[in-house]
Amino acid sequence: MLRVARREPKAQRELAERLVGRVRRLSATLLQNRVDADDAAQQALIEILQSAHNFAAPGNLEAWADTITVRTAFRLARRLRAQRSLFEHYVDPESLKSLVSEWRRKELTLRQLQAYLERIPVRKREAFVLKHALGYTVDEIARLTQSPPGTVKDRLVAARKQLRRMIDRDVRSFGADRRSK
Repeated sequence: MLRVARREPKAQRELAERLVGRVRRLSATLLQNRVDADDAAQQALIEILQSAHNFAAPGNLEAWADTITVRTAFRLARRLRAQRSLFEHYVDPESLKSLVSEWRRKELTLRQLQAYLERIPVRKREAFVLKHALGYTVDEIARLTQSPPGTVKDRLVAARKQLRRMIDRDVRSFGADRRSK
């Protein structure tokens, strides 16, 4: 752990390899959403490596790592709950439905749209919701997210494409399921 605290790459890699399975399993158990669990596991491993100087030998390394993992997973879960609450409170589902073709619009609920948006990477989702649900301009989003306007535009285009692709795929598979019955 002293070598990890000194940021020796080989020691950091060895520690990460030793703990990655345990951290991922614990995160998955706590969060139950695979994407959120992967995010929490990655953040926990980073925190473990950055906090190596706080490890008190001869303590139990796994128990110490578990504590960091649990704390990280719960912090992520709280943040996600707050985001979902804000989403449900401020987002007008009709403003998002306008991005979907007319015949699919009637089939989508706010919960379904939220589920699709949760599968879009955070930065793209933030830009998308700020633009399409809250009505911010690209320049305003750039200031809020501290990103160049060109980056915001790229995120918006990518988010729209990803959202449409997911919805189209699900609608096609749903239609195929209905026809086969």
